[in-house]
Amino acid sequence: MSKKITSVILALIMALSCCCVAFFNASADASFTVTAGFEVESADALQTVDWFPGEDGSYFFFIPSYWDAAELNVWTSAPAQINGQDFESGSVIDLGESGTITSGGTEYKYTVVCSSGVGTVFINTQSGSLDSVHADKNYKEPGEISIRNAGGKEQTKSTVLEYIKGRGNASWNAEKKPYNIKLDKKAGILGMESSKKWCLIANDDDRTLMRNAMVYNAAADAGLEYSPENAPVDLFINGEYRGAYLLTSKVEVASKRINVKDLDEVNEEICVEQYGEDFDMDTIKIGGVYGKYAGLLEGNCKYAEIPESEKNTADGGYVLEMEIANRYSGDLTGFVSNDGQPFVMKSPEYASQAQMEFISGYYQRFEDAVKSEDGKNADGESYTDLIDTESFAKYYTISEWTSNMDTGLTSTYFYLDTTKDGLLYAGPVWDYDIALGNNGDARYGLDYTDPEQFTVCFGRQYRNTVFGTLDVDEKPTVFNYLCQKEDFAAECKTQWDGSVYEAVSAWCGDNFNEYADTIYDSAIMNHIRWNTFRTQNSEEVGIAYSDRVSALKVFASTRAEFLNANLGKVQENPVQTNFFTGILKKIGTGINNAFEKMIVLFHLENK
Repeated sequence: MSKKITSVILALIMALSCCCVAFFNASADASFTVTAGFEVESADALQTVDWFPGEDGSYFFFIPSYWDAAELNVWTSAPAQINGQDFESGSVIDLGESGTITSGGTEYKYTVVCSSGVGTVFINTQSGSLDSVHADKNYKEPGEISIRNAGGKEQTKSTVLEYIKGRGNASWNAEKKPYNIKLDKKAGILGMESSKKWCLIANDDDRTLMRNAMVYNAAADAGLEYSPENAPVDLFINGEYRGAYLLTSKVEVASKRINVKDLDEVNEEICVEQYGEDFDMDTIKIGGVYGKYAGLLEGNCKYAEIPESEKNTADGGYVLEMEIANRYSGDLTGFVSNDGQPFVMKSPEYASQAQMEFISGYYQRFEDAVKSEDGKNADGESYTDLIDTESFAKYYTISEWTSNMDTGLTSTYFYLDTTKDGLLYAGPVWDYDIALGNNGDARYGLDYTDPEQFTVCFGRQYRNTVFGTLDVDEKPTVFNYLCQKEDFAAECKTQWDGSVYEAVSAWCGDNFNEYADTIYDSAIMNHIRWNTFRTQNSEEVGIAYSDRVSALKVFASTRAEFLNANLGKVQENPVQTNFFTGILKKIGTGINNAFEKMIVLFHLENK
């Protein structure tokens, strides 16, 4: 048979198959819906879940951990039979593990997938949709919320949700979105300290759904203050199962979070005194150097124009985050160090000029000291006089254990309180979903998938240029500078031996196994819903998921032992750049940056 005839036959077969699929879809009533709930009075109640369409035309019922799948209330939008028996909408039925629902002459296959071991978050938005939230990450939509533990016990006294909104940077671009939520009243949820504000982390890039929890808990066990509290949950929004999430505390100033003096309260009080009770802080004018490209210009800052007042001082608490230059414009206030590292202010968010000049100046004194060969700045201050070296050493060793390429670039937090010891502290840890071997991207020649290669201590800055491409700037990160100091390397070994190694080892062993067992059913449910492994067969999903979990444990354990044997001295970078290639790259980067600076300055002058 000729290739031409074969091609024609194959084309006919494919066309016929498409017709069959189209006929099947056309024959099904798209308006037919099925909703399940447990011990609720109506299908409009907060705790219900709609069936979910699978990839092959069948449906799934995703069931929370505390529901009894054998005693579910089920509502159908039209008369139906379930497993061949007539069924009255709203009555209780045992759906079994799988079966069929027939309505209007169409038969629908379904499978029931049950979670276990984790809490549940039910949210109904005011609009009944997430369209506005997904269209604008900063849009805040109110609604209702119900949070229960794995046994079904209610965790909040109120069901009022002040808002749900988007969160994250790269993670926001994923189909499975992360969110921030705010309750109308403080609540201690799933064993965590009481608060209104919480984060729902999607962990879309981490197939194990374990990395962030591992690092947050290991850091807390190692004694790194303000490490995020967290708990795994299943998330349902407007009756749709959204997947397995990590509910975490938010990086914010509060007595139970980062306990420093809240300068935003002071600044708001000043504005209310000046402008009246109805003044909206979001309308305040921004001064300094700001705009789309401001993050690319060294040695500048932007601040809120807080009115002059005796209360408008620099005395108080600060929480700052390292950020990539092209994201710098997304925050109201911040600064860029003389070495080109942007920082955005998490608190005070509306930092005054005096406050911004203080914190940017303080960090610059530290940066100048740690960059110098003798570890001192021009005023004779040692870098160790300006920071809490214990927290920096713990933060670094935990980040090096994870081989996290973002450390010292983004999602890297520091805090300081002038009303206490006035030192700069490292922490809390945040955002490790693409760490622990989960990032195949090489950066400046370093392999982040090799558990026996130092990475974080050799980190260098990178940014998005005005031309829209990633540019390794060849400047060491602050942790690169720190790790070149013999006394800091020795302090890292001290902290590792003192508490970090024990905490990390536990999260490579018994704690790892216990957590993996706890979230297993929830993780399988998540991966079926999102078709993560290109199959919705539960057995195949289980095998693929278990393989990822095993690989994570091997990487984490191997890396812990590697660091245990090699920490304590200044490391030599194994990546050797060709001399001529290095010279050409530096020249090219220098020309790019000089040209870029002219564009940035022109833009700022004409904004």
